[in-house]
Amino acid sequence: MAISVNQLIQVACEDLSRVGDGEPVSPELAASCEELLNRAITSLNADSYISLTVNTKELVAAGSVSFYELEDGEEPQPNSLNMMPPDSIQGVARQVGIRWLKLTPSNPQTMDRVLTYSLPTQWSYGVDFELAPSGVQRRVGKLSLNGTHPVPLRIYLNSSMPHYKLGDFIYLSDLYHDLLLYSLEMRMVKKYKLYSYKDQVKEDLAGAMRSVDNFASQNRPMRNDDQLCDSYTRPADDLIAGFGM
Repeated sequence: MAISVNQLIQVACEDLSRVGDGEPVSPELAASCEELLNRAITSLNADSYISLTVNTKELVAAGSVSFYELEDGEEPQPNSLNMMPPDSIQGVARQVGIRWLKLTPSNPQTMDRVLTYSLPTQWSYGVDFELAPSGVQRRVGKLSLNGTHPVPLRIYLNSSMPHYKLGDFIYLSDLYHDLLLYSLEMRMVKKYKLYSYKDQVKEDLAGAMRSVDNFASQNRPMRNDDQLCDSYTRPADDLIAGFGM
């Protein structure tokens, strides 16, 4: 079932008494809520709360892989993928015969201590910005490996929910509508200091997150540590704590 961004914002504003029932939301308030909704989507994407679909990309690479969108006429660089950089990567594996060997997620500091000229065993990922050939800044993701030997790689990505504009429709199951609604309301509570609503919204958001987690645990395509990657969700309390409230 689809829900419009305008409808989602209307419900949130009514829930928090920013407008009365059926009263239209002002353009200024709607624009602010649109921004807050997209910030909430960014956080939910990073913590894998939205997508249950694991996509894969395969290539032969050495040392690192870059993710960025090519401009018209631009030639791709070695070890790169022409795509919008993902907010996060769920897993990386290298091919060994007919099998795919899971690499261990790490961080840049640890990677610096175990950098080798042989086969990679660890990976880390981050997103930054660089100047494209046209001079415009673009978002770039970099997957770093601790080995520089060329190897066939399989990268596991969660398909991310895009950002939306007023008037757009969100095509997700009903399961996610409450998650988006209460994530938006939590950010509105913080921005507009609507603290009398804080406890109720936190409770509603935690319940929506638990519902998504319960559904995801039953439908993950990969379930245990022997698999190449697992869908990952943080405990609801941890994610809510990220609002700084």
